Amino acid sequence: MEHRIISGQYELGTEEQQAGYRQLFGEEDIQYKFDLYFHWYNIVHELGHCLLEDWGIEMPDVQEEMYVNEFAVAYWMQADGGERMGELRRLLETVTDALPPIVPADMGFEEYFEKIWGTDQLNNAVTYGYFQLNSVRKAMEKCADLSAVLEKSGIEADLTASVEAYRGEVSAAHAQDVLECAVANLKRLNLSVPQIRVELVENPLIQCCR
Repeated sequence: MEHRIISGQYELGTEEQQAGYRQLFGEEDIQYKFDLYFHWYNIVHELGHCLLEDWGIEMPDVQEEMYVNEFAVAYWMQADGGERMGELRRLLETVTDALPPIVPADMGFEEYFEKIWGTDQLNNAVTYGYFQLNSVRKAMEKCADLSAVLEKSGIEADLTASVEAYRGEVSAAHAQDVLECAVANLKRLNLSVPQIRVELVENPLIQCCR
Protein backbone atom coordinates (compact mmCIF):
# COMPACT_ATOMS: atom_id res chain seq x y z
CA MET A 1 0.00 0.00 0.00
CA GLU A 2 1.33 3.43 -0.95
CA HIS A 3 0.77 6.36 1.40
CA ARG A 4 0.55 9.99 0.31
CA ILE A 5 1.61 13.01 2.33
CA ILE A 6 -0.60 15.76 0.95
CA SER A 7 0.84 19.21 1.52
CA GLY A 8 -0.56 22.58 0.52
CA GLN A 9 1.55 25.55 -0.56
CA TYR A 10 1.34 28.99 1.01
CA GLU A 11 2.25 30.78 -2.21
CA LEU A 12 -0.67 29.19 -4.09
CA GLY A 13 -3.30 29.75 -1.42
CA THR A 14 -6.09 32.31 -1.54
CA GLU A 15 -5.71 35.64 0.24
CA GLU A 16 -8.02 34.39 3.00
CA GLN A 17 -5.98 31.20 3.46
CA GLN A 18 -2.71 33.12 3.48
CA ALA A 19 -4.10 35.63 5.97
CA GLY A 20 -4.65 32.88 8.54
CA TYR A 21 -1.00 31.86 8.33
CA ARG A 22 0.20 35.47 8.50
CA GLN A 23 -1.87 35.83 11.64
CA LEU A 24 -0.25 32.69 13.01
CA PHE A 25 3.39 33.16 11.94
CA GLY A 26 3.59 36.92 11.42
CA GLU A 27 4.21 38.89 8.22
CA GLU A 28 8.01 38.78 8.18
CA ASP A 29 9.59 35.90 6.19
CA ILE A 30 6.19 34.18 6.07
CA GLN A 31 7.10 32.01 3.07
CA TYR A 32 10.22 30.62 4.76
CA LYS A 33 8.44 30.10 8.08
CA PHE A 34 5.65 28.21 6.34
CA ASP A 35 8.11 26.03 4.43
CA LEU A 36 10.30 25.39 7.48
CA TYR A 37 7.32 24.15 9.42
CA PHE A 38 5.28 22.38 6.74
CA HIS A 39 7.83 21.29 4.14
CA TRP A 40 10.61 20.36 6.55
CA TYR A 41 9.39 19.56 10.07
CA ASN A 42 5.85 18.49 9.22
CA ILE A 43 6.90 16.05 6.51
CA VAL A 44 8.26 13.81 9.29
CA HIS A 45 5.17 14.48 11.42
CA GLU A 46 2.98 13.13 8.59
CA LEU A 47 5.46 10.30 8.03
CA GLY A 48 4.82 9.36 11.67
CA HIS A 49 1.10 9.02 10.94
CA CYS A 50 1.88 6.77 7.96
CA LEU A 51 4.12 4.57 10.09
CA LEU A 52 1.51 4.13 12.82
CA GLU A 53 -1.08 3.10 10.24
CA ASP A 54 1.34 0.71 8.53
CA TRP A 55 2.38 -0.80 11.86
CA GLY A 56 -1.28 -1.24 12.93
CA ILE A 57 -0.98 1.04 15.96
CA GLU A 58 -4.17 2.93 16.84
CA MET A 59 -4.48 5.90 19.19
CA PRO A 60 -7.19 8.48 19.91
CA ASP A 61 -6.83 11.49 17.59
CA VAL A 62 -5.33 14.02 20.00
CA GLN A 63 -3.01 11.45 21.53
CA GLU A 64 -1.83 10.39 18.07
CA GLU A 65 -1.12 13.99 17.04
CA MET A 66 0.94 14.58 20.16
CA TYR A 67 2.74 11.27 19.69
CA VAL A 68 3.75 11.93 16.10
CA ASN A 69 5.01 15.36 17.17
CA GLU A 70 7.20 13.64 19.75
CA PHE A 71 8.34 11.27 17.00
CA ALA A 72 9.13 14.09 14.56
CA VAL A 73 10.99 16.15 17.17
CA ALA A 74 13.01 13.13 18.29
CA TYR A 75 13.80 12.24 14.67
CA TRP A 76 14.98 15.73 13.80
CA MET A 77 17.04 16.00 16.97
CA GLN A 78 18.88 12.83 15.95
CA ALA A 79 19.06 13.47 12.21
CA ASP A 80 19.48 17.25 12.06
CA GLY A 81 19.69 18.76 15.52
CA GLY A 82 21.52 21.88 14.43
CA GLU A 83 20.61 25.23 12.91
CA ARG A 84 17.17 24.37 11.53
CA MET A 85 15.95 22.86 14.79
CA GLY A 86 17.13 26.03 16.49
CA GLU A 87 15.20 28.12 13.98
CA LEU A 88 12.09 25.99 14.50
CA ARG A 89 12.37 26.26 18.29
CA ARG A 90 12.70 30.05 18.14
CA LEU A 91 9.77 30.27 15.73
CA LEU A 92 7.56 28.16 17.98
CA GLU A 93 8.49 30.11 21.10
CA THR A 94 7.80 33.45 19.40
CA VAL A 95 4.49 32.33 17.91
CA THR A 96 3.08 30.44 20.89
CA ASP A 97 4.05 33.18 23.35
CA ALA A 98 2.19 35.73 21.19
CA LEU A 99 -0.99 33.70 20.69
CA PRO A 100 -3.84 34.49 23.08
CA PRO A 101 -4.65 31.46 25.27
CA ILE A 102 -7.70 29.55 24.08
CA VAL A 103 -7.74 26.65 26.54
CA PRO A 104 -10.19 27.39 29.40
CA ALA A 105 -8.56 27.80 32.80
CA ASP A 106 -10.48 24.84 34.22
CA MET A 107 -9.40 22.42 31.46
CA GLY A 108 -6.14 20.76 30.49
CA PHE A 109 -4.58 21.15 27.04
CA GLU A 110 -5.36 17.62 25.84
CA GLU A 111 -8.79 17.60 27.49
CA TYR A 112 -9.84 20.79 25.69
CA PHE A 113 -8.73 19.65 22.25
CA GLU A 114 -10.30 16.23 22.73
CA LYS A 115 -13.55 18.09 23.38
CA ILE A 116 -13.43 20.24 20.22
CA TRP A 117 -11.74 17.70 17.90
CA GLY A 118 -13.74 17.18 14.73
CA THR A 119 -15.88 20.29 15.28
CA ASP A 120 -15.95 23.62 13.43
CA GLN A 121 -14.12 25.21 16.37
CA LEU A 122 -10.93 23.53 15.17
CA ASN A 123 -11.46 24.28 11.49
CA ASN A 124 -9.20 27.32 11.05
CA ALA A 125 -5.46 27.93 10.77
CA VAL A 126 -5.11 29.81 14.05
CA THR A 127 -6.96 27.40 16.37
CA TYR A 128 -5.51 24.27 14.80
CA GLY A 129 -2.14 25.99 14.63
CA TYR A 130 -2.40 26.79 18.34
CA PHE A 131 -2.84 23.09 19.03
CA GLN A 132 -0.10 21.83 16.74
CA LEU A 133 2.54 24.45 17.52
CA ASN A 134 2.03 24.09 21.27
CA SER A 135 2.11 20.32 20.88
CA VAL A 136 5.46 20.53 19.05
CA ARG A 137 6.80 22.89 21.70
CA LYS A 138 5.73 20.47 24.43
CA ALA A 139 7.54 17.67 22.56
CA MET A 140 10.68 19.81 22.39
CA GLU A 141 10.48 20.49 26.12
CA LYS A 142 10.22 16.74 26.80
CA CYS A 143 13.38 16.21 24.76
CA ALA A 144 12.77 12.45 24.51
CA ASP A 145 15.16 10.53 22.29
CA LEU A 146 13.91 8.52 19.34
CA SER A 147 14.33 5.13 21.01
CA ALA A 148 12.17 6.20 23.96
CA VAL A 149 9.46 7.55 21.65
CA LEU A 150 9.41 4.35 19.58
CA GLU A 151 9.34 2.16 22.68
CA LYS A 152 6.11 3.89 23.75
CA SER A 153 4.43 2.25 20.77
CA GLY A 154 6.26 -1.06 21.16
CA ILE A 155 8.73 -0.49 18.30
CA GLU A 156 12.40 -1.35 18.55
CA ALA A 157 15.06 0.25 16.36
CA ASP A 158 18.82 -0.01 15.94
CA LEU A 159 19.70 3.53 16.97
CA THR A 160 23.43 2.82 16.82
CA ALA A 161 23.28 3.17 13.04
CA SER A 162 24.35 6.51 11.63
CA VAL A 163 21.82 8.80 9.96
CA GLU A 164 22.31 11.60 7.47
CA ALA A 165 21.16 15.19 7.91
CA TYR A 166 19.05 16.78 5.20
CA ARG A 167 21.15 19.62 3.81
CA GLY A 168 19.01 20.62 0.86
CA GLU A 169 16.70 23.55 0.28
CA VAL A 170 13.55 23.95 2.35
CA SER A 171 10.61 24.53 0.03
CA ALA A 172 7.56 22.79 -1.38
CA ALA A 173 9.60 21.74 -4.40
CA HIS A 174 12.02 19.87 -2.13
CA ALA A 175 9.51 18.29 0.27
CA GLN A 176 9.92 14.93 -1.49
CA ASP A 177 13.69 15.17 -0.90
CA VAL A 178 13.08 15.69 2.83
CA LEU A 179 10.82 12.64 2.86
CA GLU A 180 13.27 10.44 0.95
CA CYS A 181 16.10 11.39 3.31
CA ALA A 182 13.94 10.55 6.34
CA VAL A 183 12.81 7.23 4.87
CA ALA A 184 16.40 6.25 4.10
CA ASN A 185 17.43 7.13 7.65
CA LEU A 186 14.61 5.11 9.23
CA LYS A 187 15.52 2.12 7.08
CA ARG A 188 19.11 2.43 8.35
CA LEU A 189 17.61 2.09 11.83
CA ASN A 190 15.97 -1.17 10.69
CA LEU A 191 12.46 0.23 10.80
CA SER A 192 9.80 -1.04 8.43
CA VAL A 193 8.75 1.87 6.21
CA PRO A 194 5.95 1.66 3.61
CA GLN A 195 5.93 3.29 0.18
CA ILE A 196 5.25 7.02 0.69
CA ARG A 197 5.26 10.02 -1.61
CA VAL A 198 4.54 13.73 -1.26
CA GLU A 199 1.63 15.16 -3.23
CA LEU A 200 1.61 18.96 -3.43
CA VAL A 201 -1.71 20.82 -3.65
CA GLU A 202 -2.63 24.51 -3.78
CA ASN A 203 -4.66 24.86 -0.56
CA PRO A 204 -2.19 25.55 2.29
CA LEU A 205 -4.77 24.42 4.85
CA ILE A 206 -4.40 20.84 3.60
CA GLN A 207 -1.62 19.08 5.48
CA CYS A 208 -2.39 15.39 5.97
CA CYS A 209 -1.54 11.84 4.98
CA ARG A 210 -3.65 9.20 3.27
